[in-house]
Amino acid sequence: MLVVYKQNIADMLLMEAFSEMHQVRDRLNFFYEKYQQDFEVFSKQTEKEDENFEHFDDYMEWKAYIKLFHNILQKIEDLRYGNFQIA
Repeated sequence: MLVVYKQNIADMLLMEAFSEMHQVRDRLNFFYEKYQQDFEVFSKQTEKEDENFEHFDDYMEWKAYIKLFHNILQKIEDLRYGNFQIA
């Protein structure tokens, strides 16, 4: 009989989540470095611009990465406190 402990699975999932978090953080840093400003300032600037497709594409991607980063942080918190289910 194989016994798998919930904590072992949580540890494995945490390592995976931390890896994903670092990848997303690198992508967020890329945009910060590219524009030398945070997302809020960039967002307001992009709204005022005429059609700049590169900025709009970066805006959409940057916004998605911010949301993903927050979701990963929530996932990490849930895993730390055992708030997950395994199917």
